[in-house]
Amino acid sequence: MSFDGASGKIISSVICHLGYFVLNAIHRHHFTILLSGFFFLLAFGKSSTLPLLLMAMIGAFLLLKEIRTGKVSSDTKWLILSGSCILIPAGFSLVTSIDIPRSLEFIATYPLYFLAAYFIYFRLKEGIDIWPSIKTISSLILIWGALAIWQYLDPSNPFGPGGSHNQGIFTRNNPFTDGSLMLGFILGTLFPFITFSLWQTKYYKTSILIGMLIVILCYISGTRASWVSIAFTLFMVPIIFFSNGHKLKPIYLLGILIGLLFFSLTLSSLYRLPGLSQRIDATLLVFKEPTIENLDHSLSGRLDLWIDGFNIGVSSPIAGTGVNNFRYAQPMLEKPAGIRWIHKINDPKIPHELEGAAHTHQLFFDAWSGAGAIGVLGLMLFYIRLFHRTRESIKTGDLVAIGAMVALWAGFLPFNTQNNLYGSWTTAWFWVWCGIAIGLTSRSVNNTTEELHST
Repeated sequence: MSFDGASGKIISSVICHLGYFVLNAIHRHHFTILLSGFFFLLAFGKSSTLPLLLMAMIGAFLLLKEIRTGKVSSDTKWLILSGSCILIPAGFSLVTSIDIPRSLEFIATYPLYFLAAYFIYFRLKEGIDIWPSIKTISSLILIWGALAIWQYLDPSNPFGPGGSHNQGIFTRNNPFTDGSLMLGFILGTLFPFITFSLWQTKYYKTSILIGMLIVILCYISGTRASWVSIAFTLFMVPIIFFSNGHKLKPIYLLGILIGLLFFSLTLSSLYRLPGLSQRIDATLLVFKEPTIENLDHSLSGRLDLWIDGFNIGVSSPIAGTGVNNFRYAQPMLEKPAGIRWIHKINDPKIPHELEGAAHTHQLFFDAWSGAGAIGVLGLMLFYIRLFHRTRESIKTGDLVAIGAMVALWAGFLPFNTQNNLYGSWTTAWFWVWCGIAIGLTSRSVNNTTEELHST
């Protein structure tokens, strides 16, 4: 097929203009594309690393540019020092690490996640519109929710049997993705951010409805850490409300009571459904018969992991046994409490004969076993810094910024049963929310300061 000179020029011109239009659109909306792309790819495992890599590349350029000016902002210093609270102890753990390559892998990839967070923070501080991303994430919640509900209602669904864990596309070993089983954890973190943001823009009914949907999805997901995240967010609501000088009008109180009654009836109905009641009964067993065995059963065997995590830290109390090494440190204990998690490895590429549980399911035990006292002190310092930053965020009265900050806490409550502190997925999730929370808080604080100076 051939074109004459005039036709060729027209086609070339159309292609050039189309290319320019696409590149210009990407340039103008790159933040929304990358952040929304990260959330979209969460269901597809390691694919979510691609948008993070692109964020990190831009973030590295922006950070270098800020450093060259000689005026590093207090927010940038906050991010750097907060990251150091985890990275420096991880570096010290190399001295006593039982698997240096695994520990080095965490240390080497850590800057990637930090730079991605810096990119998010910097763009938000500049005033870039986050609402397109919020709308996209809200749409994803609806899609994820529909798939999870489908899994529960239809035994022949394509994701596999649900029962006590209904996570749709996030189901482990489903035909479409490798599945992370993290739907509840993701939604528990998103709960305050999405609901507070919608409330800020006076979408009150939408905020309540999507909030109730998230709570129900966390419930049917079977992820109990997300239940704690939801409870924490609800606990924070009156604190935020009264901290900003608001007064509770009788009509609001009546609305809250009616909402709680309706919501309680909904959860009570869900409790009676097959599969879900078993999960609740197992969780509440320790309150009916308070014994160590029932406590461990209620925690799905996590008590044994915490005991082993503590004992591993005792064996190397200063710098731990190396970050990201719990699975290989657990079998080295003389009498591991969680012996049921330990099995032999038949992989010549792995320099260990036995492998235990992947992680402790608790941040402080992960820090203690992996990085010892240095790791625990670093983690405590981070939470102290985060607490002061949270107070600053609440004072702004900006519910979008406050929602992001509460989301960071909800996802990484120090005494919840999250997976781990040193895993790649958890680290990525942690830094994405650090970037969002600090970026929105910085923008709100600057706007408040400008308003005060103008009056």
